[in-house]
Amino acid sequence: MKKVFRGLPKPEDRLDCALAIGNFDGVHRGHQALLHEVVDAARARLLCPAVLTFEPHPREYFNPDDAPRRILSLHDKVEAIQACGIERVYILKFEPHLASLSPYEFVREILVDGLHARWVTVGENFRFGAKRAGDIKLLESLGKEFHFEVHPMPMLYHSVAPISSSRIRHALAEGDIPSANYMLGRPYMISGRVLHGKEIGRTIGFPTMNQRILPPYSKSKPAIEGVYAVKVHGIGPRPIEGVACVGRRPTVIDHGEYLLETHLFNYHGDLYDQVLKVEFFAKIREEKKFNSLEELRAAIEEDQRKAKQILGLSV
Repeated sequence: MKKVFRGLPKPEDRLDCALAIGNFDGVHRGHQALLHEVVDAARARLLCPAVLTFEPHPREYFNPDDAPRRILSLHDKVEAIQACGIERVYILKFEPHLASLSPYEFVREILVDGLHARWVTVGENFRFGAKRAGDIKLLESLGKEFHFEVHPMPMLYHSVAPISSSRIRHALAEGDIPSANYMLGRPYMISGRVLHGKEIGRTIGFPTMNQRILPPYSKSKPAIEGVYAVKVHGIGPRPIEGVACVGRRPTVIDHGEYLLETHLFNYHGDLYDQVLKVEFFAKIREEKKFNSLEELRAAIEEDQRKAKQILGLSV
């Protein structure tokens, strides 16, 4: 049975596990290879396949102004991890106590006492403990002391460089959706619950469904911004085409909160409170502040025309 834990499980809920540790933003091909190793090791040793991850990203905790842009929401990350066969996802809040643990304390308190780890895998560049003092060699040494196996996972390459969350962020920032998709091993999508908005789009002839894509407490930004040709999954038996903007709505109101706003082609219905996935196909332009709602309306009309061309629809 698949379970998600916010924090360490209670003593009665702990199971001996094969454990992967990491941030897993994107759950890309390299992450997937590591997660499949966990599942195989767990089966061979009669353990529970599990993942330990963190929220927020440690870099966001230590330096909010330089937080990495988020490829996936926490919901999407957990869903992608579970799709690899992982049965338990442990999400630790990255806070002062966790940040202050020495490597030894992290292993004893979190991995051994808290999670009953018996087999542990990490990326070959893994660091842990206060001030990132721990490395693979130290983890292997502590594994011998506390009786768990350590299995470092080598990087997976695409072209001449390793597949990494940083490379995927760069590809998305450049509008290179095909490269991002290849490194992710699947089409890039964002999911979110459809929110009630101010219905300004409806007044200019382009109603939108609005989705929050970052948690309210987050200081980070999304990995993708601008206007895109998209398809929305989860409404009916087939995806519905549309044009979407990821941004802060500078023409209408800018409170600094990022929203995903999608205008669907040939669809009229109530989508409020549904959790839907938006698949990105190609970037059309950057988000821009217009001088009037009429200018915004004209721009969206042109965005719609370009999106239909990209998606192979009649204009």
